[in-house]
Amino acid sequence: MIMRWKASQFWKNASPNELLSFFLTIDKGEDLRSLAEHMLVDSEFCDLVFEYLWLLRSEDATKKFLNDESITPELLMRFIYFGYGKQFLLETFDSNSYFLQIRDLFNSAQSLRILSLGEEMDRDPTLKIHLLSNLDPQTWEAYFDLLEEKNMTMQTLLGIFANLRENEIRKILLNSHTLYYYLRMMMVSGKQNTEVTEGKEMENRNRLESILDSIHIWETFCLHLKDQYDLKQQSVLTPKERDSKRLSLVLKELTKIPSTDRQDVLVYLRGNGVVLDLWEETTVISALSNFDRVGKYF
Repeated sequence: MIMRWKASQFWKNASPNELLSFFLTIDKGEDLRSLAEHMLVDSEFCDLVFEYLWLLRSEDATKKFLNDESITPELLMRFIYFGYGKQFLLETFDSNSYFLQIRDLFNSAQSLRILSLGEEMDRDPTLKIHLLSNLDPQTWEAYFDLLEEKNMTMQTLLGIFANLRENEIRKILLNSHTLYYYLRMMMVSGKQNTEVTEGKEMENRNRLESILDSIHIWETFCLHLKDQYDLKQQSVLTPKERDSKRLSLVLKELTKIPSTDRQDVLVYLRGNGVVLDLWEETTVISALSNFDRVGKYF
């Protein structure tokens, strides 16, 4: 299969399964690097490869291909906006929802490589925040080092939220408890730049602190449930065997907030492990829907 990608007939005639096999098994090293280099110089060929990657984006083979180190950050950025253009044509397009989907294609290390494209990242704070939400603790430390290398302060990092609406920031942070945790840690521990801020900068910081405080309420709720229930033991039981009072507490709290906010909070609760699985998540969604219609959960 060496250099098979250079054969134009391959791209014209390959079946979806053959393409999946190609993306999964293409040799690391020269073959993949050669493909990546050709994509950089031949935009028509690049778009052709992206077309197939986009169609097969839910496949593990595609994710493996996109997360290979031979695929440069520049190519990854082009792929992100290739997909953006595809989704933009849809009537229900929402950039936040798109970036929530696209970030799942990249692992933590690859997200950091894209974030290293400083100038491009500065032009799209929404994408930047979603990629930050992909970082694990190890790559967060690497990102802090990257900031220091570029003489950027923590205040600069926090400044990326300035141009986003409050509901957008809250949605992003609820969908990434890791990003929420690190931002809160920066605020509380004083790891952020401690220079005196004023005016618009102070206003933005206060707004972010307010959002973090509102999510902290749910963090506290999660800690309360973890203290009250043995979630590890509950997770191995069948749904019928689990203590139903836990989900009752979840439902009680969710009915206190606007219905438009519930889905994102539910994602946060599942990410923190107090809603155990898809069965519980769909049960909660169904119960909330019933509550809104008839005033009862079931």
